[in-house]
Amino acid sequence: MIKLSGLSDEGVKEISSQIADAFYDYPYSEADIGLIKYISSREAMFIYINAIVQAAYKSGVLYATSPRQEGYLMLSGEGAGGKIGFVDGIKMVAAEKKALGGFGNMKKFINACFSDGGTIETRMRKAKRKFLRIEMLVVRKEYQGQGYMRQMMDHAYALAQSQCVPVILDTDDQDKAARYVHLGMKLDRVRNCGEKFHMYDLVHECDERKQP
Repeated sequence: MIKLSGLSDEGVKEISSQIADAFYDYPYSEADIGLIKYISSREAMFIYINAIVQAAYKSGVLYATSPRQEGYLMLSGEGAGGKIGFVDGIKMVAAEKKALGGFGNMKKFINACFSDGGTIETRMRKAKRKFLRIEMLVVRKEYQGQGYMRQMMDHAYALAQSQCVPVILDTDDQDKAARYVHLGMKLDRVRNCGEKFHMYDLVHECDERKQP
């Protein structure tokens, strides 16, 4: 895994485009609509993803599997090596509002995502637990099914194990959640966030037996 740096603005936008296409073209399970329920066009998906990628890159928390960039990983929390800056965070929120079609739709989206007991991050913070959060993980379409998802998960597990903190994430599709479980995570709970919109909270705990 490498931390991405030295990229041009166009280079970062190209990464955003690749990630946005992977999300927009994803074949959701019958149980879920996911982000497409709120972000219904490819252009809007690019605006939404580009805001997140730009903030992650500028804050030093955007990783790739190799110089060939088969997959991308965005981390936050313990061991991530950085955090989203305030100004970049404001820009990210403004772009997300545009992608979602205005403040009203953004409020609906946020309320849906945080409904049914709140996110796993919220619950971790209430319990005063430190964690490493996978904010985004995506393998480019032409490299899927070649082990890059496992490579990125193993990288996150190793970082978290060095701090002895859990890895957490949430995802918007039943099949995605099943893949994460296959790669070592545990399904913590399923949040019902509206018709055909569920959030799957997953966690991978530190193995204290492996601590020095």
